[in-house]
Amino acid sequence: MKIVWYATLWIALFLSGCATKQEITSSETYVITIKNKQIALSDTGFINQGKDYTNVQIFSAGSVLFNLEMMGSNICLDGRCMDKLAFNQQFFQEEHYAGLMQDIIAKQPIYEKKNLKQTSMGFEQELEFSNSHLVYKVEGQNLTFRDTKNGILLRLKPLQ
Repeated sequence: MKIVWYATLWIALFLSGCATKQEITSSETYVITIKNKQIALSDTGFINQGKDYTNVQIFSAGSVLFNLEMMGSNICLDGRCMDKLAFNQQFFQEEHYAGLMQDIIAKQPIYEKKNLKQTSMGFEQELEFSNSHLVYKVEGQNLTFRDTKNGILLRLKPLQ
């Protein structure tokens, strides 16, 4: 009987450790548009942030259509986790650098501020690579990231 009790306790502790809840310190509501070769979505969403954690969710009719979690060296898309370079290859069709998606969601300059142009409301960057052409603009709370060669669009507009 003790063995069954200990086994049950061990399984409960193991399963609860896998479902670690992240502490959210800020949450913002946006109209989020995401388009790449696998998905095309534009709807209301949230960007939740905590210590070393970012979560982007898009909802439609109360259902989660898109769930992206960035923590540590991994990115999880709809529950499927991979390292950041593998995610970039899948999502952007290009490896880029590991922290690209985090920099975009945080509205930070990308590629070590290469070709950065300050504007009256923020900044913009245009970068040409052999397999991608990136146009990235941050204007106030609005963000637009495009890769014109790969047909990728990521846009954030605050929900008013």
